[in-house]
Amino acid sequence: MNRAVLEHCAGEIESAADDVFATLGSLGRDLATAWASTVAGRGTYETGDLATLQTSVFTALDGQPSFESAGYVLTEGTLADRGRHLDWWHRSPGGGYEFLLLNLDPAAPDCYDYYAMEWFRAALDGHRRFVSGPLIDLPCADVYIMTFSSPIVSGDRLLGIAGADVAVARFETRIVPPLRRLPVAAVLVNRERRVIASNDARFTTGEKLPSMPGTDASWQHAVPVAPDIGWLLAADPID
Repeated sequence: MNRAVLEHCAGEIESAADDVFATLGSLGRDLATAWASTVAGRGTYETGDLATLQTSVFTALDGQPSFESAGYVLTEGTLADRGRHLDWWHRSPGGGYEFLLLNLDPAAPDCYDYYAMEWFRAALDGHRRFVSGPLIDLPCADVYIMTFSSPIVSGDRLLGIAGADVAVARFETRIVPPLRRLPVAAVLVNRERRVIASNDARFTTGEKLPSMPGTDASWQHAVPVAPDIGWLLAADPID
């Protein structure tokens, strides 16, 4: 198979990921602008100020059908009246959006420690965007999701991340058609060798390949997709 054909497919998939990050970038800019303006005028930014950004989150959810949930996850010190804070909204079964309520107290036994999550550490350690998953989101009835995160920076200060849990089944409407146009079997995998999508029934979402394509002779072709997030497109397996 012509490598250029595979690289074109990789480009289409990367474009789908970039669309998600473009939405998160817009969310992040809204928060950074509001935070800087409020701090400049009043000296502090507080939890109640985030209410003005709910419309931005709902607009993102409305505009991205693949989003299962979305919102902001903030670094300690961003809010004057609270340490850690997660302002996150998910789709309600009855329509509309519901606020996700979690215990964020580091001293609590049931604390949701987002500071330990890879998608948050990427922002803390290098102001990098990140995608984790696919993984099963148990509260959402066994839906495979990927968590996309994009750092929010004001000046040289990291305020947190804008993020979204993306349902793989709905995201596939963007990434599977290019895969199906390939003349050979192909899989899209993450940095942990887990299958995100494929055009061949032998490979299922979430399955972990025995080795990373490109590091052995199990696939004829392998090209990177959005290298900074660690995706790889492999094609034409050697049986």
